[in-house]
Amino acid sequence: MASLRDVLGRVLTVPGVQATVLVGREGLPIELAGRGDPRFLEALGALGASALGTAEALGRELGQSLTVGTICEYDHALITVEPLGDYAAVVTLAESAASLGRVRHTVRASADELLRLLDAR
Repeated sequence: MASLRDVLGRVLTVPGVQATVLVGREGLPIELAGRGDPRFLEALGALGASALGTAEALGRELGQSLTVGTICEYDHALITVEPLGDYAAVVTLAESAASLGRVRHTVRASADELLRLLDAR
């Protein structure tokens, strides 16, 4: 059986992806994968969870029922935040938007497995 880190590692195989973090909706890290200082990865997860909460609040104000994901694009970085059920999210750091489609596909294809692994904890 794969571990949470193994499943997150699939996202790291996408060219340009530097890190991916599984966080609770409150921003606490559940599992970290990627290159860089673990404190940076924890901050990435916490701020990603906060961005998701803000996007969900904006969606409610717009009368939308479900946030599918959040994307923050910068000059030399792309952050995606994909909700994972009601209690978690996957935050990914990539070098550019070129990998966006593959990142989102990989996270969504792994969502059920991640949820099963979380339930087994």
